Amino acid sequence: MNPNQAVCNYALLRFMPYPLTGEVVNVGVVVNCLQPCFLHFLAEERMPERVKALFPQQDEGVFEAAVAAVRQDVLRINARIRDAKTCQIAFNELVRPRENTFRFGEVRTALTGDPQNFDEELFRRYVRMESTVPQAVLSQG
Repeated sequence: MNPNQAVCNYALLRFMPYPLTGEVVNVGVVVNCLQPCFLHFLAEERMPERVKALFPQQDEGVFEAAVAAVRQDVLRINARIRDAKTCQIAFNELVRPRENTFRFGEVRTALTGDPQNFDEELFRRYVRMESTVPQAVLSQG
């Protein structure tokens, strides 16, 4: 491992209004890094066109309020992080399986040379589907 790289765990926030169909749209990402210690979260603030196209019956106001609630939950959790141990516990609690319209996918692990901006890289790649985003070393874990 390059000493300039950091190990980060991340999970994608998925919008799944109909669990029986299994159809999802990635709408956010949470990144946990222990060295340096932080928990970052990015999510769409408005309902993306991909969500509107796949789930046309969904109410935009409800979508936006639900994303805001997840964001508030992350802020609440972040305020309690004091060290690497509480950071890891907070991340695990945040991404644990739930039966909600918004749920986090599987936890993945990656090496990155820019941990402070890794959430933005993942957001552009997996949420905005931008193909010009540089590849970090990714693995599922």
